[in-house]
This record gives sequence, C-alpha cells and structure tokens, in this order.
Amino acid sequence: MKTNTCLYISSLSFIILGIFVLVTIWSVPEVLPYFENTEALTAARVWGDVNGIVLISLGLLWFLGGKMKDNSSKKLLLFGNITIGIILILTASFHHLALYSGPPPPVFVLLTISIIFAFIGWRSGKDD
Repeated sequence: MKTNTCLYISSLSFIILGIFVLVTIWSVPEVLPYFENTEALTAARVWGDVNGIVLISLGLLWFLGGKMKDNSSKKLLLFGNITIGIILILTASFHHLALYSGPPPPVFVLLTISIIFAFIGWRSGKDD
C-alpha cells in the first residue's frame, strides 16, 4: 500500500476523532456525569475544545505530510502517528479499566484504524 494512502487514512481518522470530541462535548453534555455542575461542564468543554483541536491539527499535519516528496519523511510521520495512537489507546484503556469511565467505542475504533494504517505505511509503504 502506498505511503500517501496510509497517511490520508490515518489523518482522516484523527480528524473525525477530533470532530467527534467537539460535537460530543457541545451537543450531548448529558453524557458527562457532572453535566448539571456548570463549572465542571465549562472546564470539560475547555479541555474538550483543546483536545478536539489538537486531534484535528495532528490529522491535518499528517494529511499535508502526504504532499511531501521524500518517502522517508512520510514514514517518520507515520511512526509518530503510531506512537501517539498507542499512547492514546493506553490512556483510554487505563480509564476504562482503572477508573471505570472512558471514551466510547468509536474512539477505540478510529484510533485502531489509524494505528493499523500508519503501521502498514511505515513498515511496507511504497514510494508514490
């Protein structure tokens, strides 16, 4: 599979994930256990905004990285994607297992898709 294709799929997963965070925190605050506490909800929305924008920014960075000519640079971006994805999966799993509260299943699905395609592109990606 081409490196560009893997970068685009991985970046799209992160952009969708960022949009998912923003939509959830603003449209469905009832999913938060403390949504009736306005101060806590405001703090959650601030952190949700920051996290959503960071995820979208990473996705855009990786998407634009697909325009580079050098395949080794693209593979470095994919390796960064793998690293960040694994850290996010571990953090989300910790929240589910230790704190009994974590992100919904679509987060795990999108992160897994991103990691898998980033790994494919990093490991066996062909020059475009």
